[in-house]
Order: sequence, then C-alpha cells, then structure tokens
Amino acid sequence: MKHLPVKAFLLLLAVFSGSALACDEACKKAQAETEHGVNFAGYLDSEFCRTTRSDFLLQDYRSLEKYRTSQLPGGHKGGMNNIRKMLDQRKEWLVECDDYLRLTDQGRVFHDKTTTDKIFGAIDKVSEQLNELVYNGSKEVIVTNGLDIAQQDFDQMMQQLEQHRTVLQLRGQLVNR
Repeated sequence: MKHLPVKAFLLLLAVFSGSALACDEACKKAQAETEHGVNFAGYLDSEFCRTTRSDFLLQDYRSLEKYRTSQLPGGHKGGMNNIRKMLDQRKEWLVECDDYLRLTDQGRVFHDKTTTDKIFGAIDKVSEQLNELVYNGSKEVIVTNGLDIAQQDFDQMMQQLEQHRTVLQLRGQLVNR
C-alpha cells in the first residue's frame, strides 16, 4: 500500500511527459529552420497552407473555369497575360506552402508528391503556353493556331484540379462554401 502513491505518481508523470514533449507547430517550424537552414515567413503555418490550397481549389478554380469558357476563346492577350500572372502568383504561394509542409514533416500541399508534381506541372504548362501566345503571336495566329493547344492544356490543368478537389471533398478535407 505504501508504494501505491509512488506508482500513481510515476504513471501520471509518464502520461503527462509524453504530451509535454510533443512538438507543436512552432516547435516543428523551429526544428525545420534549424535542420534545413531556412527561415520561414512568420505567417506560414499548416492552417495558412490549408486555406491557401482551399482558396485555390475553390475560388480560383471558379475564376479559371469562367475565364476558360468565356474569355480564352476570344484570344485577347490582356486576359491571357492576367491569367498567366495569376497562375504564376498562386503557384508561388503554393510552392512556398509545399516547401513549408514538406520540411516540417506535415505532408504536401496537394496530399502527396505525385499529385503535387502533376498539378504544378499542369500550371506550368498553361502558364508557358499563355506566355508564348501573349508575347509571340499576333491576334490572328492566336485565334487560328494557338488557342487549341492552350485550351487543351487548360482543360488538363482544370481536370487535375477537379480530381484532387473531389478526392479532398470525399475525405472531408475540403468544404465547398
């Protein structure tokens, strides 16, 4: 009976020490910065990255879809350039989040390496195609020759985004508001 309080104390110590030693978000961030020699921006955390991904898959997707159906067929260079810049900016944000999540051992921005690489590749392909049309084609060339490839690349990117969005929704990891 004398040893019961000691055993209870040791059991409580073991239970609570595990949670005390757990590494939270700030701890993971600090460890990754030290281990990889990087300095993450103060705003970067897993919640910011989830929000950035969700906004891209929901809000930006709708904008891209609207552009694809109503504006891209007209071949207007200004619109193409704006969409290209938007895609480049969003990819930059998503790459920053992907690097953060990867280095802090919290996964990838688009679930895994394969999916992330496919989506980034599709974004690059559309951006390059739009850039080519904006800077190297006349309005007539764009409408007659260049739009088919751009539309095809755009459709492939949208399909990649939609497939990933659907997977996340089925897992309950993405809520369409």
